[in-house]
Amino acid sequence: MNKELGPQTIDFCVFVVSDSTGETAEKVARAAISQFSIPNVHLKRFLLVDSELKLREIITEAADKKALIIFTLVKDNLRNIMLQESNEKGVASIDIIGPVLNSISYTLNLSPERKPGLIHRVNDEYFKRIDALEYAVKHDDGQRIDEIDEADALILGVSRTSKTPLCLFLAQRGFKAANVPIIDEQAIDGIIYNVPKEKIFGLVSDAVRISNLRKERLKRMGLPFSSDYISKESIEKELAHSKGIYGKLNAFVIDITDKSIEEVAADVISHINNK
Repeated sequence: MNKELGPQTIDFCVFVVSDSTGETAEKVARAAISQFSIPNVHLKRFLLVDSELKLREIITEAADKKALIIFTLVKDNLRNIMLQESNEKGVASIDIIGPVLNSISYTLNLSPERKPGLIHRVNDEYFKRIDALEYAVKHDDGQRIDEIDEADALILGVSRTSKTPLCLFLAQRGFKAANVPIIDEQAIDGIIYNVPKEKIFGLVSDAVRISNLRKERLKRMGLPFSSDYISKESIEKELAHSKGIYGKLNAFVIDITDKSIEEVAADVISHINNK
């Protein structure tokens, strides 16, 4: 990489190639990319790749676009073609699953089944996560509030307290989570008072942090700044109002200021499991 150009000029292309859903390769790709300040990243997914012809077309396209390939291919013929032909065409390709398969095979003296998608065999846990994800989407931002009694967790908070990301993360762990925003000094829907306190979680954060997040949101949306929305004083009033509601609901309050989504979710799950 030419360091004199700076990250702003980099146009980086990554191909994720898989003979299954590509979730593993994509997660690895995104995790690695996140460690670099590269504004122009193009991630293209090629899923359910099961033919040599399709694989060769992908490698050719990658060579044209100078793309990096990150792949999970469990069939030997496809993996060998990827490794050999990408090398011949000067394409950098990274095999995510092959070395692990070979190591396990050598250690146990067993041959892998080499069937794509075995990790996603349908089971009760899989369906539970799918149901939870659908629930989180349908009950985001106060939608379908008449159905919140079905939730494992009800998340409350003012704008920019990570309610939606938290609900989606909990859903990935199989927990149905709904979220309801607390807006200015408005009262919340009375139905919330019927939800068992063990299920209610109130999020709070530092007013300056929320202000910065709101500014970034407005900037991305191309909207003008509103002092009522971004001022520290206004946000402190919102937070005080939300804390008053949490007190009435006897909610479990979590300060997310210095916590990652994973840490907040762990607090929620621990509280649910110990109730």
